Amino acid sequence: MANSKAAIGTTLCRPSDITDPSLDTMHTPLSFCRTIRRTVFLFQLTFTLILGIVVVSAQVASSQPGAVSVQQTVGLYQKIPGLTSQQKALGATAIARLNYNGQRILRKICTVPGVDFDHASLMIERLQHERFTFEQVLTFEALTELAGMNIEQATASLTTVKQLSFDTGRAFRALLGVQGITLHQAMALIPTLNSMPSDHVRAARALFQIGDLRINQALNALPLIVRLQGHQAKAAEAFAGSSNMTTEIMVDGLNLLARLYQNDARNARFLFSRKGITAQESWDWLVAYFALPAHIQEAQYESFSPQKKSALLQALYEGGKEILWKINNLHAITNQNGYEISEASLGRWSMQQLENKYQELQPAVRARFDNLSQTNRATAIGQLKRATAAARVQTARDLTVANSYAIMAQGSELYDSSFRDIMVPVLLTRIQGRYQGDLLNFLQIIDPENLLVADFIASCAQKGKLTEFFPEELYKQKEILSLITDSALKSEDSILLFSATFTHLLKVLSPEARTYLITLMSQQSESETATNAKLINVILQYYLQTSPELLGREDRILISRMIVRHGAVDMERYQTTPFAQWKEDGRLGSVSMYHPDDDGRQSFASNARMLLASGYKLNISEQYSIPAMTGRFRAETRGYLKAGLPSLFQAMQNKHFAIAFTKDINGIRINHTQFVYSTQDNQMEMLRRFILSGDEMLAQRGHSYWRSEQITEPLGKLIESGRIKTDELQNKQRFLSLGSCGGVKVYTNLTRLFASSVDLLATIGTGLAMINDPYNKMLFEIVAKNETTISWKDVARQSASIFQGDRGQDYLLPGSLTAMLHKMLDEQQNNAAKTKKKNFFQRISG
Repeated sequence: MANSKAAIGTTLCRPSDITDPSLDTMHTPLSFCRTIRRTVFLFQLTFTLILGIVVVSAQVASSQPGAVSVQQTVGLYQKIPGLTSQQKALGATAIARLNYNGQRILRKICTVPGVDFDHASLMIERLQHERFTFEQVLTFEALTELAGMNIEQATASLTTVKQLSFDTGRAFRALLGVQGITLHQAMALIPTLNSMPSDHVRAARALFQIGDLRINQALNALPLIVRLQGHQAKAAEAFAGSSNMTTEIMVDGLNLLARLYQNDARNARFLFSRKGITAQESWDWLVAYFALPAHIQEAQYESFSPQKKSALLQALYEGGKEILWKINNLHAITNQNGYEISEASLGRWSMQQLENKYQELQPAVRARFDNLSQTNRATAIGQLKRATAAARVQTARDLTVANSYAIMAQGSELYDSSFRDIMVPVLLTRIQGRYQGDLLNFLQIIDPENLLVADFIASCAQKGKLTEFFPEELYKQKEILSLITDSALKSEDSILLFSATFTHLLKVLSPEARTYLITLMSQQSESETATNAKLINVILQYYLQTSPELLGREDRILISRMIVRHGAVDMERYQTTPFAQWKEDGRLGSVSMYHPDDDGRQSFASNARMLLASGYKLNISEQYSIPAMTGRFRAETRGYLKAGLPSLFQAMQNKHFAIAFTKDINGIRINHTQFVYSTQDNQMEMLRRFILSGDEMLAQRGHSYWRSEQITEPLGKLIESGRIKTDELQNKQRFLSLGSCGGVKVYTNLTRLFASSVDLLATIGTGLAMINDPYNKMLFEIVAKNETTISWKDVARQSASIFQGDRGQDYLLPGSLTAMLHKMLDEQQNNAAKTKKKNFFQRISG
């Protein structure tokens, strides 16, 4: 084909064939080559016009620009000096075939000094075959605006622009706006930007956007950004984004940010990200708190105003995710992604691998143990485990008191062992040493505006540790309860959280303190905020009806009088079930999701053994197997069914197929699918199939920190991209079983993610396989054996054996108080939306 094109070009370049006189003037080798390229281009365009063949894919066709863009591009193209009428006409035809981004690039090319027909024609040919993103277009446009840019440089720079990543392109575009920058300086900085990690690139972009920055200052500041590590770079980006930031403050700040510990840098980042914070305020926080040693930070904190303490506490709370992750992960030896490293894998590690993992721990921890290289493999593994456990405690000890408090306020996100065995002893020691063991004094000093008081107390109550903090004096208990109600009853979400831990709180309070709490709540039920008042009323009514043994005589009288004033809520309305819809097709289907770590393997094995022992038959699930189930693949997967559960689990992960346990009960086919996480794309596809299939139960098994990868992120992306629509989520009331450790915030977020069309089994503490396995199995069996008129109360009675003793005290069952409160809120919001819509149409019609 190449030889044919050359032959065509040579033939077309014969002087006798040239019809345009302007083309018969070039006799140098360069001119001759340009004539070949130009004539080939003209021939190709003419050939396309004659045949009328325009091969455009559906994707490109859908992005064809409008007439205005075409008109603008043609107008600029036709202003290129020296064009003939034929070149103008053929160029206009070719421009109409370019996509929008291509036309914008061509418009810039047409305005660059030195452009002629040869450059324009070659660019058009390139843009017909090469695609550029909108970000690349914007970067190219900004680059061509620099003084000194000529057509040869512009053409060459387009290749450079295409090599820039999204973040690097945006940073480079910001660089081009720095005062005094030259073309040479801009191009020289591209290798530096390309070599920087993404966090540093974003920090550089924020630096370049500072209004008074000049190029010499940018060149001096960029090396300061390069030397930042980890969270320091993220903090620098947030710092630069403070309003009214100046170059002087920024450069001074970079020097300090480079000295911050990672914990301080992370927390500083969240504080600098506060809306409306000024450059001077960010600088003051940096020099007066984050850049100081921990013991001075403690003293500084106590000197802050209540408003400043709340601002810092909010930043510590928001920045706590990584601390939570780290403390939880250190319960075992894990890799950089948080996967537990199995005993078998550790046994195969070399001494160097063990040493490398050991070196990841804090120096203060390693100093307490012998050199790992001086031991044998078995001893080294044991020492690595002990050092990892010590690192878990050290992580907590390295936190300031305020940071520990903010972390513990998110107690449901911490493993029970992380909260009870690590955080509680550390904070208790601090309170005894600095606050004379007085919880009330501690709360008043640390959190004077009661920002996190309710969350902290509720977390301690939920984890069974409130009595270790709570004062014996009744007047102090009452003061703390006043703080709790001020904090817990201020919003819908805080009331939901409070409702889930209310039982734990009632159990640890003295009768007098309990009566005081109920009195405060009864007073709050008179709130002008109707929704909050109703939720409080329902909480107290629920406990009067279901747990009167937790209430004293005076408590019951208080609640009864409140019900008389406001009226009782019919809670049975919120106990209804979707079982009639579930049984319509004669089938009940679930999907259980596992992560490929030790915990996931153990959860899979325990569930599989229980189902097999209960008479369920093992099959391949073609519905949820990601690859197409060809005859050969079907035969291969069936072979794994006989390989044993560990090998089957590994094969499911590697080959991306799913299995199902099936059983017929009372004419209903029960199908429990098992799916192992492999990639986010596969997870998205599995969730898409689940939503569209009509199956009823989705069960997340294993550690809680995989929940975002297994449910939240992939389902969120499906919704955002339009692959799953709201009406598809709402066309069925599904059941979500959260077998992992959890919390009410997770419960609320997932309820909203599923468009409020979901019932949940969840735990605000530690998930237990001894509850998750039998409940998921028993739920479908109860539905199959009973009439569709049974309620969640009936299900709770028939499954009560699973929760004997205190095993299920942290579980929130469908139909629980928290579940009913969610449904009431959804009902009120839907009614409000309908009323608003009705009033809107009434106004229109009026």
